[in-house]
Amino acid sequence: MQTTTRERRDVRSLARHEVMGLIAQFVLGMVEAGIGQPSETTGGARTASIVFLALHVLLAVGLVAGAVMIILAARGVEGSRRMLAHWGALVVVLTFAAGVVTTITRSSAWSYAMAAGFAVSLVLYLVLLVTAGTPAQQPD
Repeated sequence: MQTTTRERRDVRSLARHEVMGLIAQFVLGMVEAGIGQPSETTGGARTASIVFLALHVLLAVGLVAGAVMIILAARGVEGSRRMLAHWGALVVVLTFAAGVVTTITRSSAWSYAMAAGFAVSLVLYLVLLVTAGTPAQQPD
């Protein structure tokens, strides 16, 4: 299968947005952790915590949607890049689930799983971002 420049550019653009979203998600999560959960704070800190938590959740939904968009864009690209898109999406969805469980259980173990998922998905999408800009190696 010969990948067109446009297909690679689309995957690269979407991967770039996913990486930026993941970094923003990390920052929001750190701010939220620094302020504390809404149930642990009062006054202005509680309001700020609610706002940052809501932004964190909305961005998480956007990351899942972005992962789906990358899978759709990667349909026409080489197998290794397509696999990166699928693995990245799987990790994003699992990380989203870990975030939901963290919120419900307030378990630090699930919070760690969420942090690990962030790290793995960031690496996967960075590799996809870097490799999506180059044509695939053709066998000799």
